[in-house]
Amino acid sequence: MKTAFRIILPFIIGIIVWLIMEITIGWWGFRVIFPWIGFSISVGNLLRRVLKGKKKLIGRKIAILMVLPCLLLFVPIVNHENFQLGGVFLLVLVGFIGKGVIHYAIAKIFGPLIWGRGFCGWACWTGAILDWLPITGKKKEIPEKAKNFRYISLIISLAIPIYLVFVINYNVYEDYLHKMEMIWMFAGNALYYAIGIPLAFIYNDRRAFCKLACPVGLIMKVPASVSIIKIKPKQNDCIECGACNKICPMDIDVMSYIKNKKPITNTECILCSSCRIVCPVNAI
Repeated sequence: MKTAFRIILPFIIGIIVWLIMEITIGWWGFRVIFPWIGFSISVGNLLRRVLKGKKKLIGRKIAILMVLPCLLLFVPIVNHENFQLGGVFLLVLVGFIGKGVIHYAIAKIFGPLIWGRGFCGWACWTGAILDWLPITGKKKEIPEKAKNFRYISLIISLAIPIYLVFVINYNVYEDYLHKMEMIWMFAGNALYYAIGIPLAFIYNDRRAFCKLACPVGLIMKVPASVSIIKIKPKQNDCIECGACNKICPMDIDVMSYIKNKKPITNTECILCSSCRIVCPVNAI
């Protein structure tokens, strides 16, 4: 009974969030978005329950792929909105609270106070494609200094809207809102894929883009540092086999946390739980 509840819990949460959003804001699309995201994650949880061994890993990959059309296609096309960071910040600068701003507030600012960077692991439409790339073999080490490029990416993402609004007096309401938003959304995400896919093959690492170029994860790192939900050790002792470290898509030293009986507080953790699946002694 407890296991079944854990499987359907994301779907229940999706229903609750939909009801809250429809009552407070009133857009019909919420009844599609949040139940579907919750249902997708529940499907992933179910697959993890019924599949055996490393086959369980496919559960999350299917869940995140199911979420992709909802966020990348449904909302931008139906409501002509841009969920990318630059577009959201552009609206914030002029005081317009659209669906993209709401998305950021829930998924990437306040939500991470609860589930950390779970969005990156279970709902990111860019990660959904990267996670399915046919990459095998050992990952190449990414220099720590190279990871600082994410900060440049973040600065660029925020600087462009500031330039448009305050330097050239771009008319957001007439020239952008519900006219160019959808184009910006698809163009921006196409750029993410154009950078992320080559990086994945260069470093033999599906999540190289997340570590090197994605600005969004940086925004989530602050609330994720105090998140409620974390990967934690169980009573079983870690045998220090290193399987968790090898499988971690974000290169976290999971084993150090688990062997010392500490929850994973590293803000790179995307709650994929792959470490738990491959642990041979059920210590996670």
